[in-house]
Amino acid sequence: MRSKAAQNAMRSGVVVIGAVAFGYLSFKIGFKPYLDRAQQELSHLEPDPHSTSSSGSGTDGSSAYPEDSAAVVLKDEVDGEIR
Repeated sequence: MRSKAAQNAMRSGVVVIGAVAFGYLSFKIGFKPYLDRAQQELSHLEPDPHSTSSSGSGTDGSSAYPEDSAAVVLKDEVDGEIR
């Protein structure tokens, strides 16, 4: 009896691990275009590490981060209204 319970527990563990792995791969494959696009947008927002300026501003006086970034837009949104 005891060995039968241990076998069932092991089988259940393998099924759970397989289901979690399948779910992870499904999400990774299903959302790949969106994740790639988001990663590409984030790489455009990062300042150049080889830049010599320490203040974060470019040669034309503009900031290294654009003012219409998602963080600024989300920060200004309150109760569904954009100020």
